[in-house]
Formats: sequence, structure tokens, C-alpha cells
Amino acid sequence: MKANTRIIAFILTAVLFITMSVPAFAEEILSATEEETTSSDSGNTILKGDADLNGKITAADARLILRIAAKLVSVDSYRLTYADYNGDGNVTSQDARFVLRLSANLDPYAPETTAPPETTTKPPETTTVLTDENRKFTVETNDLFKTNYAKAAVLYDYDNDKILYGKNMHSRMHPASTTKVITAVLGCEYLTPDYVLTVGNELYLVETNTSRAGLYVGMKIKFKEILKCLLAPSGCDAAYTIAVHVARVATGNPNMSAQKALNHFVSMMNSYTKKLGMNDSHFANPDGFPNSNHYTSAYDMTIITTKAYSFKLIRNVVCEPWVTAYFESGQKISYTNSNETINPYSDRYYPYMVGMKTGSHSQAGQCLVTVAKKYISKTGKTKTFVAVVYNCPNKYGRYSDLKSMYETAFSYFWRQP
Repeated sequence: MKANTRIIAFILTAVLFITMSVPAFAEEILSATEEETTSSDSGNTILKGDADLNGKITAADARLILRIAAKLVSVDSYRLTYADYNGDGNVTSQDARFVLRLSANLDPYAPETTAPPETTTKPPETTTVLTDENRKFTVETNDLFKTNYAKAAVLYDYDNDKILYGKNMHSRMHPASTTKVITAVLGCEYLTPDYVLTVGNELYLVETNTSRAGLYVGMKIKFKEILKCLLAPSGCDAAYTIAVHVARVATGNPNMSAQKALNHFVSMMNSYTKKLGMNDSHFANPDGFPNSNHYTSAYDMTIITTKAYSFKLIRNVVCEPWVTAYFESGQKISYTNSNETINPYSDRYYPYMVGMKTGSHSQAGQCLVTVAKKYISKTGKTKTFVAVVYNCPNKYGRYSDLKSMYETAFSYFWRQP
């Protein structure tokens, strides 16, 4: 009887213990689960929206997502997953908006409104947009800047129309393939994006031992596609093809011979650049092959690089590390951009680089004309600069000098309006 009483007491005690413990235990598990899925401090969980993978969701993540959406920077696929905040399979500016609101402790999914605010604390900001016509390229140099390798260099404040640094900027230099920037600009001036070019016997005028895009006689390609052949792999064959078509369109003579068209295009180059104020230059061909009558200056190339930046067709090509050109005649060719500063897998990658054009040969050394832009959080504005380096002894020198100028500019001149 006593044994039975002990067994019954033990069972009652166990039941009471389980009854009291299970809710507390379940609540503890639920709490731990919620903490694990919402916390990023542990390092084991990364939240959607944390695009830079630093364990926090900030405005910097929104900026990175916006740059990813605009294809200004490439990232690995796993990072794209976190950048795609709404999980629709695409990284867009909408994801950046969600994350920006989240970083400000606002509802990320709140609907957008077009209603004006009830009160205005300050008048809307007005910005004077500089056009090509009213740019003066005023020289106001600053001792902060220095280049160690380039024989000639320029740094231009695109927003304020001021040259902040110049080194031998009016000295005569061989432009090499940076010449193709001018060829691209004249193409944009005279040809529509969908204008179809037929590759012809102008290819026989291209010098041997030059960089080529793999064009051959009879191929057909739209202008917006042949720009990829010209600016990414630096195709001299593309330069000559564009040149003869521009000349034929400009003169209204589609039957003009390749040699006459080429001669006319060179004349157009010199007339056009003089109109832009490029008084240190004279050009003899559309691709930059060495010629005693083919020269420019760092100052002049700053002018034409700024002009080129105004064309969306050019911007769309020079910002891409890899491009594929699609031909109307059925071919498809992929190229790697010769400008390593826009390649995220290169040691010379610079995240704020918009791109532009490389150039090199034995007389010109290593050359590079570029545009870079960066959002400055302290001012809430984006600063844009143009930098040119000519006749560097090697690739390291040209990339080193460019980075030095840009880093100094973005560090010290964010105070500028």
C-alpha cells in the first residue's frame, strides 16, 4: 500500500513539473527563433538588404543597391540575393528605396505618394546645368594634386567647370587609341543608333599590327553595336568603318570611295575639334596609329572626353567590363574592355569609374582618358570629375596616377557645390 502511494505521488509530481515547464520552454524556443531570424550581430545570419554584408542595414546598402541596379558595379550572385530586398528576382531602384526607408526606421513597403508636403522648410535646390556650349574649362589649379608617372595630366571638375590640376597640359602628345573617342563622338553626331553600317574595303586601309574587333567585309551592324567594337577592344577596323560611313552621310554621297571618305573624315575631325576649342591638336587618322601629323594635348583630350560623356550611347558602352556586339548579318562577338578600372575582378578596379578609353603604343606610352563620379553623403550630391593621363611608362603608372587624382578630388572637393 505504501509502495502504491509513493508511485502515485511520483506521477503527480512529474505531471505538475511538465505542465509548468512546457509553456516556458516553448516560449524560450520561439523567442530564440525570432532573435535568430532578425539579428545580424551573430554573423551567422545576413538580412535581406544588407548588400555590403557588414551586418547592418544602412543608407550605404541602398547606395550600393542603386549602383548595382544601374550596372555601375558588378557583384557576385550571392550578394545579389541580399540586394534583391523584395525577392522578385531583380535588383532595381525599388529595392534601394525599400532599404533606404528601412535604414531610417520607416516602413519599407509604404506606398509612394506624389502629394506635396504640407510645409516647406527651405526652397527647392536649384542647380545650373552646364552645357557643352557654356563650358570654359577655366584653369584654377591646386597644389593638393600630384602625378608621379604621367608626362602630361589633367583633372577637371565637371560640375564646376574648373581644371584643378594640369601637368604639361598643353604639351604635344601622341594620343594613340584615345583618338577613338573623337571617332565615337563624330559617329554620334552624324549616325542614328539604328543606322546599319556595312563593313567594306576600308578594312584594307587599316594598318597591320593594330588592335582589331574581328570585322570582315560584308558584315552588317547597327551603329550602337559597332560602338562596342570600337570602344571595348579598341577595334581599329571599327574605327575605319565608322569613319567612312560618317563621311558618306555627311557629304550625302553613299558611293564615295573608302580612301576619299577616310580623307574627308580626317578633315571633319580637325574642323570639329577646333570648334570645341581643341587648339593643341591635329589628327591624321580615326584610330590613333602613329603619325608625325597626329597629336593632341591632355587639355584638349579633357575637352573631347567631356563631350563624349554627354552621349548616352558612349556612356552605355564604356561603363561595361564585358560587352557583346550583335550583327545584323547574324554574327555575335564578345569583348573584354581594355579599361581595367571598370573590371571588378581586376586589381586596378576603381568603384567610382564611369569609364572611357585606353591608348598605348611605343611613342605614346600608356594613356587613359576617364570619367569618375561618386555620391558624397556629407552633401547629398554626386561629384563628377574627368581625369586624363598621357605617356606613362607602364599600366601601373597610368592607373596609379588616375587613382591618386580621383581620391584627392573626392576627399577634398566634396565641399564644392
